[in-house]
Order: sequence, then C-alpha cells, then structure tokens
Amino acid sequence: MKSTDSNLRTHALIAAAALGLTLFGCRAVEGIDPSNPARGPGALVGNGAPVSDGNFAGGDDQVPAARDTTPPSGEGYVPCDVACQSYCDSLGLDNPINRGVCPSMWGAGLASTPIDRPEACRRLFVDMVGRFPSPSEVNTTCNRASWGETVKELLATDEFLLVNQRRWADKLLYNNRTVNLERAYDMDDLVGKAYSGQVAWDLFASVTAAHPILTRRHDTDGDRADATFKLFMGRPPYASERSDLGRLFAHWTNGYFDHPHIGRVPDAFIRYPCVAENGAPDPESEGQCTSIKWGHNQIIMSPDLRAEDQGEQEGTMWSGYLTAEEWQELQLPGRLLTEQTAFWEFAVDEAMEQYFGYDLGTVVPEVRHEMVEYLLQYNGDIRSVHFAIATSIPYLQSTQALNPESYPWTYGPLKQIQVEPWLDSIQRTTGLQMGDCDHRISNPEDYLENDEDAEFEFGGWAFAMVKNSRWVIDDDRQLVTGYRNLARTLGGCPANEVGGRFTTISILNTALQEGMMVDLCDPGVAGTDDQIPTEALLPEGMAGNTALSDEVAEQIVARQTRLFLSREPNQEELDEARLAAAACTPAPCDAESFARPVCFAVLSSAEMLFY
Repeated sequence: MKSTDSNLRTHALIAAAALGLTLFGCRAVEGIDPSNPARGPGALVGNGAPVSDGNFAGGDDQVPAARDTTPPSGEGYVPCDVACQSYCDSLGLDNPINRGVCPSMWGAGLASTPIDRPEACRRLFVDMVGRFPSPSEVNTTCNRASWGETVKELLATDEFLLVNQRRWADKLLYNNRTVNLERAYDMDDLVGKAYSGQVAWDLFASVTAAHPILTRRHDTDGDRADATFKLFMGRPPYASERSDLGRLFAHWTNGYFDHPHIGRVPDAFIRYPCVAENGAPDPESEGQCTSIKWGHNQIIMSPDLRAEDQGEQEGTMWSGYLTAEEWQELQLPGRLLTEQTAFWEFAVDEAMEQYFGYDLGTVVPEVRHEMVEYLLQYNGDIRSVHFAIATSIPYLQSTQALNPESYPWTYGPLKQIQVEPWLDSIQRTTGLQMGDCDHRISNPEDYLENDEDAEFEFGGWAFAMVKNSRWVIDDDRQLVTGYRNLARTLGGCPANEVGGRFTTISILNTALQEGMMVDLCDPGVAGTDDQIPTEALLPEGMAGNTALSDEVAEQIVARQTRLFLSREPNQEELDEARLAAAACTPAPCDAESFARPVCFAVLSSAEMLFY
C-alpha cells in the first residue's frame, strides 16, 4: 500500500511539474506580447470585481467656521476640551481628515485659509495627474458641483495611475540590467491595479514582498526583509525582526534566465534550503525557513522536475515556473506585516506626506486614526485615501498662511514641482517635442543595438517592445533622448543603476533651467530650431507683426498666463504689461517681439516651479 501511495505521489508530482511548465513556461514564453511583456505574480491577482464601489464619502464637506474661543498661541499639538469636541461633533463632517483635524483647528478657534479655484485646481492636477491643467480643464474638470466630483474624475485617469506607477518605480528601483524587465512590467501592472481599485492594499503589499522585482534587487535574505520593512512599515527592521523575517525569504536566490527574444536577463530563482535529499522537510534545517516572531510561520518548498538544469546553481528553479499556489505561499512575509496596525498607519501617513509635504498624521494623531478607519471601511482600497486627502479642507487651502509658525494644517501645502511634471507641462502647453521617459525600461539602448551577432535582429521583437513603450523612436529608428537627458540632469527619469532619484539636484538648477527657457522662448527672436511657435504665444487670430499697443500687450500677457499658469492675470500683471510695452525697444515693437520676452518671464517664474 505504501508503495502504491508513493507511486501515485510520484506521478502526481510529474503531472504537476508538466502542468507548471505548460502554463508558466512554454506558453508564456512563446506568446510574449512586445507591447506588454509582463510576466509575474501581479497577473494572478486583481482580475475580478473592484475591492470597493468607489463611492467614497467626504467630498462635499463645507468649510466650518472657527469656534468662538481664544485660539491657541503655542506650537504643535492642540489639546481639545469637552466644548471643543462637542463643537466638532456637531459639524457632521464626513471627510476623515476634516474630522481628525477639527479638534486642532476649528474646534480650537483656528480658521481655515480660503483658496481660489484655479490655485486648488493647479495643486490637484500636479499631485494627481502629474502636470498643470489646461485653461479648459480649469473651467470644466475643476468646475464641478463639488471637489468630490472633480477628484473622482482625476482618480479615473490613466495619468493618476502613471503618477503612482512612477513613484513605485522609484521605490523599487526598476532597472533592466538588474532585474528581468518583464518583472518591471508586471509590477507596474500590479501598481495600476492597486490604484484603480482592483487590488486591496494588504494584498498589494503581500504580492510585492515576494515579487521578483524586489527579491532579485537584493542579495541576502536579511536584505529582502529589510527592504520589505522599509517599503511597508516605513522604518528599517530591528535586528531580531530582520533575522526572523529573513528566514521566510530563504527560498529566494539570484540567477539568469535565457529569454527567447532579448538574450540572457537577470531574474529571481527558487532554491530549497530546508528539505532533505528525498524532498521531505528536514527536521535539522527547517528552522532556517521558520519565523516565530509573529506566531509560528513556515515556508518549506520541495523540488520537482521543474528544478532540473535551471539557473546558475544546481537544484534551483526559475521563478517563472511557480504556480499560483506557490506564489501565494511565498507571499507569507508580506501578509504577516499587513496584520500589524503600523502597516495601515504607514500607508495613510505616506499618502498624506505625498500631498501635504509633511507628516500630518504625526503632528495631529487623530487624523491618522480616522484615515486608517476610513481605509479599512473601503476594504483597503488605496484610492479612498487619495480621495479623502484631495477633498479635505486642510489640503484645499491657500498657501498664504494665517498661522505659519505653529500650525501648518491651517494653510495649504506649497511644494516644488518634480522634474517630469514640469517637463510634461511645458511640452503639453508649448507643443515642444523632446520625447519621453519610460520608468519600466531604464536602459532602452540595450535593445536597440544593431548587432549582427546578436540573437535578435534590430527591428524585431526587442525593437517592437521599445517602440510600444513610452520611449519615442524617430523616423530614422533612433531613440529620442532630449527629454531623458534634460530630466536626468535635473534629477528626474532615474536610471536606478545603484541608487534612485537624485533629489539634491532639481529644476532649481538655475543656469540649465534658464538656458532651456531661452531656447524655448527665444526672447532675442533669433529663430532657434527649438523655439515655441509664435502662434502658440499670441491670442488666437493675432499676427506676429501686429503693432504693439497697451491693449495688445494685455492680451498677450493674458494669453500666456492662462496657458502656462492656468489662471487669469491680476491687475498688477496687466499694469506691468502696459509699462513693458511702453519700454519695448527697438520701437516700434510688434506682437512677437513682445510675446517672446513675456514667455521667458512666465516660464522661468517661481509660479512655474512651485505649486
């Protein structure tokens, strides 16, 4: 009987191995789509119904009046007495940030700082879709019945997904020379599923913790545990946490996979450290695969036919052969962290810092508590957090502070724009074509070399993959690198070779930034190849040789203020336009010779760099 059972078990293992090779090996390899070559565990989740209905509460709260009491004059946290709490309870606020901040704001006698719609619209667009709004978007998307409707519209855009996919590419350091680019595509799709409500945040963390984009980027079990802690707990692990959680990463190792279209690529492999020669768990070594800090948790995998002749080391298996059940088993380290309250607290803290620019959940702990409850109410749908922040009264305030020294939550955030949103805004408004940058493929040249000895030919699958990415290839089949070169000089579009985005350098690199504005606007009207077309800088129907007058000067300033700054010019700016027109030399000036210096002044202004 034992012999029969053993034979049945052997046949079952062989059948399972063959099925695994069919489902996750041959078919997947031969059918790779160059427009989306994603392969990995992200494809196995988020393929059903959304985790919530997306009807998030809190987008319609009205700005309350400050309670009639003497406001505090100290710093930091504001205590709330019974009368204060009673006042906040009476307001009927739905937004969790508004509820959490009320005891330290309106209940304490501190007033909100009013904001105008164009300023709020600019902030929402940069933070949520990664660029400044167009004049029409200010008048349409940002002119809904409530900010809740506006934010829901922005949440549904592909640009919102791209903003957050780029953030996670920075965090996970996508680099096609370090990790199989298929894993970057798969992880990018997983991020998109999370930020479109298809994957709950705890599931997202669990899958990410065992994703090859993370495990292949690090060398040791402890390094992988350390990276997971930093990503989802917001801190490095203590020594005991690192060593304990590291045991659940013991099956991962690094190797190389022979890709059928692009040659040998780095990828994650599976090894089997805690089994005996017969494939059964080894009592003497199974402790190497067992965590005891959060209960007794163990991952022990046994090799089968899939592990033969795979990878650099004998007895390892390419992670592409893992079944859905095995992926789920390997995601145990992430699941353990998601059971901790600190995991959910960090999720909301990180999102609030992304929008506010400071840690609101620490300075006003009630906000963090309300936000965690809100996120869990919507089943871990991370969109709910972004909706609550972007519709909150503390976020939608003017940057002109009423209480600047002590209480940052009583005025809106003022942040420096990042490189990509700045460049994307300029390209969108000027028609300038500099190319693009694709965070999934940091080194596209690796797939565009016309090497006769290469296993693939230029113009084949690899070329099609780059052509279908966000990288731009011109008619001569050359990569357009203007965007990337400028972005990397200013700290954007990181290659992630060793470290990530170099934030010490920024668009405040004045000489380079101003040089670019000179090329774009060409205030000397010398006719450079890269200059903005004259018609883009002038009101519709106005010719470049139109004689300059006060009225024409005002129309030009109004046109460019709307185009680049997404707002109407103020009276002071119109007055300055008339003065500049009167001083224009050599006289008589025409519309173009005035419009180009105005372009330089607007595009190099602080308002283009801060929002």
